[in-house]
Amino acid sequence: MVGVLKHFNPLAECKKLNWPFWQCPPFLFIILGIFTVISMAATYVFASRIVEEPQMAAMIVIVVAAFFLIVGNFIIDGFNRMAEASRMKSEFISIFSHQLRSPLSISKWTLDIMDRETKAGNLQNITNSLRTLHDSTENMVRLVNGLLEVSRVEAGTFILNKIKLSLANLTKSILKEAQLYAEASNIKIEFETQSNLPEIWADRDRLLMVIHSLVNNAIRYSKGGGVVVISIKKQDSWLFWQVRDQGIGIPALQQKYIFQKFFRAANSSRFQTEGSGTGLYLVKRLIEALGGKVGFNSEEGRGSTFWFILPVEVESNTRNNKI
Repeated sequence: MVGVLKHFNPLAECKKLNWPFWQCPPFLFIILGIFTVISMAATYVFASRIVEEPQMAAMIVIVVAAFFLIVGNFIIDGFNRMAEASRMKSEFISIFSHQLRSPLSISKWTLDIMDRETKAGNLQNITNSLRTLHDSTENMVRLVNGLLEVSRVEAGTFILNKIKLSLANLTKSILKEAQLYAEASNIKIEFETQSNLPEIWADRDRLLMVIHSLVNNAIRYSKGGGVVVISIKKQDSWLFWQVRDQGIGIPALQQKYIFQKFFRAANSSRFQTEGSGTGLYLVKRLIEALGGKVGFNSEEGRGSTFWFILPVEVESNTRNNKI
């Protein structure tokens, strides 16, 4: 009983949400309940005086109570949405501020080093610093692009520019960059694909973002010395793309949240501190916008397999789609 009362604490909930009591859903819910009870009692007294049959008076009370419950539900739902939007905004700012802090700090340190090396005339060290600065800048650009993509998806202003392309060639272009990252982590990448795969109509830049996110995750969350296997094959009128790793996997109880915005599994946060939690959210939204489906299976401690399918079309009826 004490445990139940501990969780049913509207004042603590309001404090947690950092909202005034008159704008806090749990507190308003209690006020609404009290107001409903008083209204029911007043309605019953009024109805019993003007209606002779007690059943009719009780019916009037029930109707009034139902009306207040419906209205109250809409009010509480509206406040809950506002509170959730406020929480998500704060979380969003916190995540991206944290993620941008590292590359910005690296850029600052690199510029300081370049300044010292320029004065000393060490050209080789300056060249190495330029590479570091370039990588740091690319990281920041990727983070900002992810932010913009989420914003466009949420606002419903996302436009897909479809062209005819090879999914296998697109994947190979990603693997050239990923290979260096994988080698540094002592991870082997294997690529398996059927011959003579048909081309598809898709947005090249957005599909690149999807493949990059899935391959990057497979490498980042793999244990040193593991293998990442990427495969593409045709299944009926679909192209089936898949990446399988031998990494840390996803806890079973958290798998249902994996495609939610800003969500990161508990073990992934411990294994890799960097990450905004928007990658898989965008993967799902983009693949679905392209007419496909995305899914995964995973076992904690044994690895994960992420996949998506895209339709094989003879020609795209709509080259530019807005979602």
